[in-house]
This record gives sequence, structure tokens and C-alpha cells, in this order.
Amino acid sequence: MVLWNVGSIANHVGNYIGWPVVGTLSGTTLNEIITQEINFANTYTNESIGTTNIAERYQPALVDLTVSKIMFGTEMQQGGIDSVSLGELSVSQGAGGGAELAKEMRNNAILRLKELGRFVRYKRVIGG
Repeated sequence: MVLWNVGSIANHVGNYIGWPVVGTLSGTTLNEIITQEINFANTYTNESIGTTNIAERYQPALVDLTVSKIMFGTEMQQGGIDSVSLGELSVSQGAGGGAELAKEMRNNAILRLKELGRFVRYKRVIGG
């Protein structure tokens, strides 16, 4: 089992969508985005995922959530994403096309979180 931390996710995101896109963010901003997505995953799954020792089961969803957040930010800041390359896959849709891909990435991340399930705690209250 390979445990990740915030820096590992940042590195994977940079390799995934390209450092020229991610490099426009400061390291602090990128780490804050990742931490926000970890908090979202914690709330969604009702578990305690920290910023260190992130188990493999959470890593794909956290990468997808972070990528989608960066793509949405790029769409808002730069007036659109003309094309996106993810490894061998390249999509050119003209300005504004990146928003659709970002939505799909976020939906994919939510599906991954749903597959993990939710931890529910019940309390028994005895009145008297």
C-alpha cells in the first residue's frame, strides 16, 4: 500500500494535466485546493482523511476532484480552455469546452466517492 500526502497529490495532478497549467498556481494555492477537496471527501464519506497518509482508496477521487477544481479555475480566470490533453487523450472544443470536461471529472470523482460508501454512526438514547 502506497500512502500519499498533499504533495503527492499535487505532483500527480501536475503530471496528469501538465505543469504549464498547474505551474500558474503557487504551491500554497495548490495545497489549499487539495486540502479543500480532502475536506469535501471527508464530509461526503463521513471519514477522516488527513493531509498525510492518504490511503490508496481515496487517491483517485482526490486527484479527480483537484483536477476538476483547477480546470474550473482556469476556465474562469483565463476565459476558457481551448484544448485539454490528458496523456494520450486530447480534446479541442474551443473556448468554454473545458468547463464540460471539468464537470465530467468532478462527476467521476463523486462516483468514486459513492463507491467507497459512507460511514454512518448511530447513537442510542435511552430516555427515562
